[in-house]
Amino acid sequence: MSRQIQLPAYAKINLGLRVLGKRRDGYHNIETYFLQVDLADRLSFQVLSTPEITFNCNWPELVDRENNLCVKACRLLENACGRRLGIDIHLEKNIPYGAGLGGGSSDAAVTLMTVNQLWGIGLPLAGLSQLALRLGSDVTFFLHGGLAYACGRGEVLTPLDNLPDIRLLIVKPEVAVSTQWAYDNLKFGLTKSKKNTTFASFKNGLSTVDNLREVCHNDMEVAVFKRHPELAVIKSRLQDVGALPVSMTGSGSAIFGIFESQRALNDGLRVFGKSYRVFVTRPIRSGMQQIHELVAASTSGG
Repeated sequence: MSRQIQLPAYAKINLGLRVLGKRRDGYHNIETYFLQVDLADRLSFQVLSTPEITFNCNWPELVDRENNLCVKACRLLENACGRRLGIDIHLEKNIPYGAGLGGGSSDAAVTLMTVNQLWGIGLPLAGLSQLALRLGSDVTFFLHGGLAYACGRGEVLTPLDNLPDIRLLIVKPEVAVSTQWAYDNLKFGLTKSKKNTTFASFKNGLSTVDNLREVCHNDMEVAVFKRHPELAVIKSRLQDVGALPVSMTGSGSAIFGIFESQRALNDGLRVFGKSYRVFVTRPIRSGMQQIHELVAASTSGG
């Protein structure tokens, strides 16, 4: 049995989310800016000598093995190589569920990248991207990480590099929001042409806080805030303590505020820390290249 390796699976936020309309395949066309942040789950992998996939997690509700995205990722890799192989996976869950932070998608992407390497399958990024899309619309983003403009279902990506120096405070209430419910109850606001014009202005990057203010609008907020008014209160209070752009991420329920100063962020921590789960985060980049390097270092004894 090989040595166990441990890897982070980082969360994301949506710096703005526009929903352009429903597609024939049942999904929605969107425009968004994905930003990876340093809040992370931890995944442990160990290759087994027997052809079985075992999975466990510190959250009992996620131990439904065959329905877990990590296990599904392994099944797709088995099908891709035409062999049954063995892996033991342990997931230490830190990213809240039902928050719009992409924890399950990130776990799936890290599993694809890692097990592809540990099993010696050797699928390139394009091949993994095809599998990722079968697991979820934003799984492809986590193969790249960092900052990216996304359209289509969220899988058509334009990686970006320029971003101002920012700090983020993520506030997570007890509420969990179903992504399916949020899309089913979506209220369309701006016209499609207005949405395209606004987002197209920043496809070369978000280099200033003013750029961030322009894109930090989430079409999901109207329906989600109507059902969960507490989220609108959190957004307003984040603005009151000095967060510059403030928005819900994805379909919620997490609300993030972007801060330029540590002092204002500390004020936000004092206001929200006693009543909610809060996470102080910074932007990060971790995708296929970084995972490849970490796996290589771990398996070589580095």
